[in-house]
Amino acid sequence: MESIRASSKGQMIIPKPIREALDIRSGTQLNVELDPGKGFKVTIKPTDRVERVRGLAGSLAHRAKRMTPAQEAAALLETVRADDERSKSRGRRR
Repeated sequence: MESIRASSKGQMIIPKPIREALDIRSGTQLNVELDPGKGFKVTIKPTDRVERVRGLAGSLAHRAKRMTPAQEAAALLETVRADDERSKSRGRRR
């Protein structure tokens, strides 16, 4: 277990080995939960990848072909799978 120190602003630095193991980067959102009498717990906020893909798809809608709802769902799933594979391959390279 590593010890860290809080700054005057209450900020803490997560040690590099932990950041790398959990793939925490700039912009990663974290949940903080009070554990009364013990301290607090920090967890990584899950990313809503489907929502991210839909947001991107919406910004490109004027260039897209018209799809049925089933085709759109299949395309979104394929995009999310490809994004997951890219994320996994980045983790293996480290």
